[in-house]
Amino acid sequence: MKAPSTVYDLSQPVFADCPQYPDANPRPAQIRLFYMQAVQGVNKEIVEISTHTGTHCDAPYHFFPDGKTIDEIPLETYIAPAVVFDVRHKVDGSAIDPEDLQHRLDDVAPGDVALLNTGWGHKRANTREFLTEYVYLGEAGARALLERGVAGVGIDAVSLGGYGDPAKAGPAHRILLGAGKFIVEELCFPDAVTDGLKRLFVAVPIKLRGCGGAWTRAMLWEA
Repeated sequence: MKAPSTVYDLSQPVFADCPQYPDANPRPAQIRLFYMQAVQGVNKEIVEISTHTGTHCDAPYHFFPDGKTIDEIPLETYIAPAVVFDVRHKVDGSAIDPEDLQHRLDDVAPGDVALLNTGWGHKRANTREFLTEYVYLGEAGARALLERGVAGVGIDAVSLGGYGDPAKAGPAHRILLGAGKFIVEELCFPDAVTDGLKRLFVAVPIKLRGCGGAWTRAMLWEA
């Protein structure tokens, strides 16, 4: 069995008070030392974070009460060829529409994952810009990807949907999750992967029973 020649890490680090979607009643991520090596002989940490903090996968249950939860989705779903769309030219806060995807849409085969590189992952910080003014996937853009038969869609913003308006926040989630697809949010794309090549996407989430999302270590593998 041949190992990948290169593995690109697409994940954002998780740490105390790290950036996360600005909910109405936010609870900052907390990580603290539980056991100390100097006293107990080992270091062990306690972590308190939302299932949608850092790089994570959304399951249909996130938006649909009768949808599949993260533990009910087959593992192979999260392992598929990926097409990276370079949409870094988009104006802050604007929607990704079908015309923004046209340059690579024909490269997407049924079962592929569409990855949207908005450049936002490199702006990650607890700032109004990063948390609220990100580029998002519009309704028409989501339908265009669904028509190509994608297995899932990833983005380097805190959410696939826009901020501050249900008409922006909900449609892409509902279209994709309602069709049984998965979503990966809070990615970060190295410049090297926006070169037009198809690579294997691997982003298997933690097996959290009954949840609508879970953290993942997202990667692109090159043979």
